[in-house]
Parts: sequence; C-alpha cells; structure tokens
Amino acid sequence: MNSTTLAQRPALTAAVGYVCLHVALVFGSVAVADGDTGSLVAAGGLSIVYYLLITAFGMVLLAVTAPSLSRGWWIGGCTTAVALVAMRYVFGTAAGILTIMALFAIVFLPYVVAASILARLLVSRFGGDRLSDLPTHHLTRAGVFVAGVFLVAMVGGSVLAVVAAPPAVPAEDWPADQQLNYIERTDQRDRETGAVIDRRRDYRRAERVLSLLTAGKADAPEEWLDAAIVLHHGTCPEHFELANRLAVAANESAAVTATDWVRLTYDRWQVSMGEPQRYSTQTGTRPVNAACHPPVPAALNVSAPLAGVSNAV
Repeated sequence: MNSTTLAQRPALTAAVGYVCLHVALVFGSVAVADGDTGSLVAAGGLSIVYYLLITAFGMVLLAVTAPSLSRGWWIGGCTTAVALVAMRYVFGTAAGILTIMALFAIVFLPYVVAASILARLLVSRFGGDRLSDLPTHHLTRAGVFVAGVFLVAMVGGSVLAVVAAPPAVPAEDWPADQQLNYIERTDQRDRETGAVIDRRRDYRRAERVLSLLTAGKADAPEEWLDAAIVLHHGTCPEHFELANRLAVAANESAAVTATDWVRLTYDRWQVSMGEPQRYSTQTGTRPVNAACHPPVPAALNVSAPLAGVSNAV
C-alpha cells in the first residue's frame, strides 16, 4: 500500500467518526430535552456542541491534508480563514450570512459526509483502474483541504464569537434603562458576530427583560423599544405579542420612530400562531404555538404589558 493511500485513511476515519458522533449527539440531545428544544437551550445549550464537533472535524481535515500540499496552499488557507473570521467584526451582513451557512452545515453536512464515505467505498471497490487514484489524487486532497478551511472559518468563527462575546446581561443593580440598553446592544451585536449560535444568551436576555417588565421598571419609549427588540428573538407567541405591543407603544410616542419594528414583531407574532403575516417581513418557517422559554411570569399581562406604567401611551 503506497504512502498516499495511508495518508488518506485518517480523513476517511475522521469522516466516519464525525457522522457517528453527530448521530449520537442528535439522540443524546433528544433524550436530554425530551423532545423540547427550548428546554434544552434553557438547561445548558447543548446545541453549541454541534458547532464544536464540526469545527473539530474541519481541523482534522486540515491536519490530514495540509502536509501533502505546498506552502502556497497553507498560506492561502490561513489567509482565507482569517479573512472570513474578521469579516464578522467588520461587515454585519456578512456575519449573518456566515452564521446561516454554519447552521446549514449542521443540518446538511452529516448527509454530505455520509454520501462521500459511501462514494469513497464504492470507488475503491468498483472503480477499477480508471478511478482507483481519485481518493488520493492531488485535487481530491486539495478539495478536502479547502472544505476544512471553510468549516473552521465559518463554524469555528461562530464559536470564537461566543467565546469573545461580553456577558449577555449586565449586573442586576444597574438602572433599568441602562440594563435594557445594554441587553439590546448585546442582542444585536451577537447577530453581527455570530455569537447568536449560543441560544442561552437569548434566553438570559429575554428572562431579564421579562423580569424588568413584570416589576414595572420599563417606563420610557426607548426602553419599550429595547425590550421589544430582545423579545422579538424569543421563542413563543407570548414573547412576540409582548414585543409587538411594546413596539407599538414606543412608536406612538413622540420620542421614538419604530415603524419597522412594529411590522417585524407583528408578522412574527402572527406566523408563530400559524396565521398569515401582513407585511411580508418573515422568511422561512417557525414552530407554531411553541412553548415559552423562558416562561412569561403570571403577573405580566401580555396584552397590556404597560398597564401599570404611569406614563404609558
């Protein structure tokens, strides 16, 4: 057996290991959450382990293929990876695209890798002389290297954003207006860098906002809008109804213009109940009548969250 064939075996082993670990993680997540992904987020955010697994898989692909490639490939791969990670902190739109691509990787990568394993085995078994060198061909190794670079940059970049992100919520002894402003800024920043993959951060923000609303501490239009933006990234119709009513209240004041948020929150609220949207602001699908994580306190009136605020409009 030649050296290139030996060099190829770790990639095949890594692919099989990745698929097996992903399947185990899926079943483990379902068992822990008992079918409720929201409770899984609240309990510890095991969903981020999927990103760590893909990042590790990408690193293995790089380690396996890089020694057989020229220095130019190394330099190009490192430059590409650094550029893709840096884009998250410079171009917010690009970060959103990269994060969506990372999510697609979680969903579809196991199927792609499993199909590649099957194709590798079929080529080795039935390919004959004509295809026998494909698994170890230079272009194949280069392609695997490029795939590893993009996996590490796209998915690993999101993990790095989580590690580097500031706390999702500030200290509880901050004034309410400063807390809400801080929470809204981390909410938006997470979506610009990719730290949004850690859904526990959204959970903590929503939990703090609900606590402040229940205590009647949000008493200005700017604070209502901050709370609406955070709850817009909630999990259930009650969160989205709260977001819409807060956005409407803020928009009706003279201090804030929040027309876009009124439309966004209304459409998301309707879609979350299985109703048609009015302003066509929502794309994709969303669970209908999902459970609230975190739960809305019983003392908070979802239909009139500002009823106890003296200067509510």
